Amino acid sequence: MLTAMNNRTSDTRSTLENVMAFIRTRAFEGYVFIMSCMVGFLIIVYYQWTKKPKQVRRILCFWSSCFIYGAKFILGVKFIIEGRENIPPEPVIFMGNHQTYWESVAMTVLFPDINVVTKRSAMSIPVFGWGLKHAPMIAVDRDTPGQNIRHILKDGKASIREGRSILIFPEGSRVPLGETRPYARGFEFLYKACGVKVVPFVTDAGLVWPSGFKTKKPGTITLRFLPSIDSGKAPNIFAAEIESTIRRELKILAANTKGEIS
Repeated sequence: MLTAMNNRTSDTRSTLENVMAFIRTRAFEGYVFIMSCMVGFLIIVYYQWTKKPKQVRRILCFWSSCFIYGAKFILGVKFIIEGRENIPPEPVIFMGNHQTYWESVAMTVLFPDINVVTKRSAMSIPVFGWGLKHAPMIAVDRDTPGQNIRHILKDGKASIREGRSILIFPEGSRVPLGETRPYARGFEFLYKACGVKVVPFVTDAGLVWPSGFKTKKPGTITLRFLPSIDSGKAPNIFAAEIESTIRRELKILAANTKGEIS
């Protein structure tokens, strides 16, 4: 009898938590909509007044900060940044796994001048996409892989000369935690062309931040920066090293997260 009562209590608590998570998620979506309208209007007006990309990046950083800290206080989605000491002061290339749009947004907060290699279609997203377009970021089309590589190399080298770090997801698209996808070719040529250090990173954002409009429950996202890889290595050697490093550290992160959850 006592066991049955405990089970009913547990079920009631779980139902209440699910209801609260649903309400919080809808409240966060409303908050993002209102905040996006305000910032979007600011971007439109400001960009008509002056076409200074650096200022657009500051506005984008403001929107991104409102997003991740709004998620923290409204949804209870906290985050931990590890390995800051592994980030050199000079421009670098950040390469890591991609699970949700949360890490893309977070990186524009941590590094306001970062140049993100992103899908051209993402630039049509209201507000955040406008910021990507006018920042400007490096846009690629999946249907033209050959042109993409030339475009990435040209804009990537220009970005480093400007003092802007680059963010690229070698897998090419979002991949759920625990799954893998072959790395897209081309990132190793960017490494060779730019001649700067690469900082690998891993994240478990996918466990806390489901895609689309699904209900988001409280939790903690880890974004871990790993020791940098020096420039000057042969592209094929670098490609093997970065892939093995990210996959190895991602397994460690996933194992630690499951241990904490259990």
